[in-house]
Amino acid sequence: MFISKISSGFSVNNYRNNVSFQRRGMLSPLKADTFSFSGKVQEKSNEPQLKEKTIYIFLGPPASGKGTQAEKLAKKLNIAHISTGDLLREEVKNETKLGLEAREYMNSGRLVPTELFERILVDRISQKDCQKGYILDGFPRTEEQARMIDELNSEENAKIKVIQLVVDEDKLIERMTARAKYQNREDDTVDKLRTRIVVYNGVKDTLVNYYGDKVVPIDANLDISAVQSQINESIEEDLA
Repeated sequence: MFISKISSGFSVNNYRNNVSFQRRGMLSPLKADTFSFSGKVQEKSNEPQLKEKTIYIFLGPPASGKGTQAEKLAKKLNIAHISTGDLLREEVKNETKLGLEAREYMNSGRLVPTELFERILVDRISQKDCQKGYILDGFPRTEEQARMIDELNSEENAKIKVIQLVVDEDKLIERMTARAKYQNREDDTVDKLRTRIVVYNGVKDTLVNYYGDKVVPIDANLDISAVQSQINESIEEDLA
């Protein structure tokens, strides 16, 4: 696989400028203005400031509240919130080549292959609103993808912290049932949720072991405010 060939001197810029990478056409279909993102950079003196560039990875099963909490943290820190699920859904909506391929995986609840994410992520994190740091919501989901993130940021030596949202399965089903009643999301049926939970549980332990002491467990069975308070407390050490 292409990703296994990344060298230790790797960075986002030399990856994007690599001739063989460009020949593969991996960046050309995906322009920054194709999508809408949260967390635009706007300097304000009263905002919390990170001591160093930090990448927050939100790890958790579907319906655990990753998107909600990631968006809140992005606004608090004024950094980019990158939801790979939203990016893929936009591709599906626009019926691009990538979207049509990804739709088969998303509709069945299976993991979307790393190769599809490469084309989105490399271009996205080179944007201005990722200079101070960013939040990854829904990625990585395998050890291979985690190693890709490490390589992408090896030159800048960015700090990585994993926010693990822990939720009981019964609670997840309850939330999904409520969400399915009010939203029209094709990939959010209860049956597909159960499949996605099984898939998530299959890779969770691998990622937790990979990241080790970078993982911060959060009790996400609680309400939104209580979960947010736990996350805010966990990042205090990261602030200047």
